Amino acid sequence: MKYLYILLICGGLVKSSSAQQDSTAKSSLTLAAIYGNTANYFGQTTEEKLPYVLSYGAYKLKSGIYFSASALNLLNSSSIASAVDLSAGYGFNLLKNVPASISYTRSFYEKNSPLIQTSNENNINGELSFTHFLKTGISADYAFGQQNDVFVSLSNSKLIDLGSLFSDKDFISLEPGISIIAGSQRFYRSYTTEREKRKKLLDPLFPGQRPEPVTTTVESTSFNVMAYMLSVPLAYNRTNYSIEAAYQASLASKNIENASDKPVSIFNLGFYYMF
Repeated sequence: MKYLYILLICGGLVKSSSAQQDSTAKSSLTLAAIYGNTANYFGQTTEEKLPYVLSYGAYKLKSGIYFSASALNLLNSSSIASAVDLSAGYGFNLLKNVPASISYTRSFYEKNSPLIQTSNENNINGELSFTHFLKTGISADYAFGQQNDVFVSLSNSKLIDLGSLFSDKDFISLEPGISIIAGSQRFYRSYTTEREKRKKLLDPLFPGQRPEPVTTTVESTSFNVMAYMLSVPLAYNRTNYSIEAAYQASLASKNIENASDKPVSIFNLGFYYMF
């Protein structure tokens, strides 16, 4: 799950997913709770800040098959869940020291959601990684629904063990990384249309009106670099759990309409527990 999510998304979840793939001795259950200062989708963020709390759970079988569910609650929304994701996938070793995974995710969004990815309710993901001096990963996503988009992400990171804090049963890790994300932007065109519709809700000339969502279908769009991302996750790790604070800087490519020339700072704080 590179979720979504929501691509996801979020360094801690990627680390949690990788840990599940590497551990094939027994079935495992992973639970996580994550706070983020603003939601992002493949490096893209909205004009307004969307702080959130994400609840996540995944169960992995010995065979490598796993099922996961997550609920995202936007803190500036009155809804209990602004988005719910249900996923199923399979993690395996493509070659020695080359773990890979494939997964499918179905997303459900609240009506008039401000999230940028609402036109893509389905996602098929495939990814693999190889550890040498660095850890290199490549991920491909086909997102579809009201729109159809393709994304490819290339990342390089380095896991640094900073030693123990209290005993030899814990360790602190730092894993700085960089990513380049390329893709189509049909979802962004749909988001722009929906944003204009939502703005009418604040227009004093239309009090109390709630326009129905309208999605603009984009027949074709270019495939270009969308964002460059720098991530610096710092984690305290024990046998069964970890606490992680992560900073990400996302710089939108000039290929994105109305892209800012300044990076967006994204902060995440997560707690992960594996049974």
